[in-house]
Amino acid sequence: MTTPHELACAAADQVRALTEHTARPGAYPYPTDAHHTLGALAGLLEQLPLTLHQAAAALNAMPENQLAVLSDPPVPARVQAQIAVELGQAIAAAQEAAAHLRRAQHAAAELVYTGPIGL
Repeated sequence: MTTPHELACAAADQVRALTEHTARPGAYPYPTDAHHTLGALAGLLEQLPLTLHQAAAALNAMPENQLAVLSDPPVPARVQAQIAVELGQAIAAAQEAAAHLRRAQHAAAELVYTGPIGL
């Protein structure tokens, strides 16, 4: 069974591959290529908040008596709360980024290619 960590690593690897592929100027020969890529990335970011929320819920569901932290005083609930706050901020940022990507995608849909068609 694949773990969340393995899936997250695979997703990060795919984003790195996309970054490498799009580093060249001709990566998007037509505006529709960018439009579809932006849409797919927006879809990815739209899924991220639920994934982060579920991670926070899983961490908060762990019994405090089964956790330890390397701080003084060692209060796992305090660390769990800090994680929840940070994930909440990440969720808000992902939602905002997804909205920006959707707007960019819609704007890209207005571009029409009028150059030569590559065969």
